[in-house]
Amino acid sequence: MRHRRSLLLLASSLTLAALGCSDNSGPSNPPPPAGTYALTSFRNPPNPALTPPTATGTLVLTATTYDVTINVQGQDPVTDQGNYTISGGTWSQTSTTNQGVQSTGTFTYNQGTGVLTVDVTAFSVETISAWQKQ
Repeated sequence: MRHRRSLLLLASSLTLAALGCSDNSGPSNPPPPAGTYALTSFRNPPNPALTPPTATGTLVLTATTYDVTINVQGQDPVTDQGNYTISGGTWSQTSTTNQGVQSTGTFTYNQGTGVLTVDVTAFSVETISAWQKQ
């Protein structure tokens, strides 16, 4: 049940930062390019990270919107869509699926590896997710 609530917050929060992506090439923290990303891990501290094949997911970004689906074995898929903004290393998102849910935090995009990480908090629950550009 805790993971289901965490998944809902993850999807509503989206969903992704600073896990040590220090070898970026280009700007110090470039914005992630639009496109499709595959989930590589997510966690709600202090719980351990969930990774494929236990947890899988897809994140689709445009310049201002996101569409995320998270699947955890034994649970119904969780989806969310909304708008996001970034500035420097900050990430802010507002769900259009779950009205009133707003999440804020940080992000890092590593151009060299194509890994996007986001660390956001909504309703006092932190969610850290990592995504691989496809």
